[in-house]
Amino acid sequence: MTSDQRHFLAYINGRVMPYSEAARILQRINARSAGGYYDTARTFGGKTFRLRQHLERLFNGLAYSNIDTGLSIEDLETISIGLVETNHSLIEGENHEMTVTQTVTVSRPEAADDLPGVDVAIYCSLLDVSAFARSYVEGVRIYTPNTYPELQGQSSGDGKTGAVQVLPLMSNARGHITECRGANFMFVLDGRIKLPDRSNVLPGVSMHTVLEIAEYLSIGVDEGLYNQRELYDADEAFVSSTRYCLLPVASINGYPLGDFVPGEVTGKILSRWRDIVGVDFVRRALDSLSGE
Repeated sequence: MTSDQRHFLAYINGRVMPYSEAARILQRINARSAGGYYDTARTFGGKTFRLRQHLERLFNGLAYSNIDTGLSIEDLETISIGLVETNHSLIEGENHEMTVTQTVTVSRPEAADDLPGVDVAIYCSLLDVSAFARSYVEGVRIYTPNTYPELQGQSSGDGKTGAVQVLPLMSNARGHITECRGANFMFVLDGRIKLPDRSNVLPGVSMHTVLEIAEYLSIGVDEGLYNQRELYDADEAFVSSTRYCLLPVASINGYPLGDFVPGEVTGKILSRWRDIVGVDFVRRALDSLSGE
């Protein structure tokens, strides 16, 4: 048994190998990379969550760029699940989760008459939930770079040190809010979720999960163009991403949202999410901090 991902197995270009070997190959691939696509799913109880949706998003990008891996979506799904099952069996303790990442990289030709190469890699990583655990109960701080540029570049924080996570909320050229770095953003007003126009954002699988849960719970959703000023009237807000699913927002530009964190709607969505996956991932994340 292990808690070190170097002992995990990984897949690169048709070969399954120890991650320690794969890491060296990945370094060489990245050194000659001319770009590519990747996606990441996570596990709950050792089972991948919505892996197929993640792979569909990956293949949409590959199709857009006319990149042929020689593998079908079913191939990548089978390989990914096999690696997750094998690597999960190696983990010490039953409460650890992991991510599984698929990367498709186009390499620069080594000679003028060579064709670009395509490298496919799939690997698993242990999910460090301590990095965002406190944010489930304390929330994250959102800032808008055009208002507080001095916060640009701040790290998202480390739960073990007690640092508060700080995320930038971006806007488009017309001043309409879009998304946070690495996460989709939504706010709640009068019991209804306000979703920034999806034509201005990269819709994540977790964002779609939020919308499905909202429909199940009969929570209304309004998709539209929202500006920064409207955020200060919000009752609550949250961000969604694969690693943590959903985190409440405590403040925007230092202005607190609502009377408590998480807010009522955010709490309902988190509760339903836990029911769907059959794991209390919030409690497990908080329990990971008990050894501090």
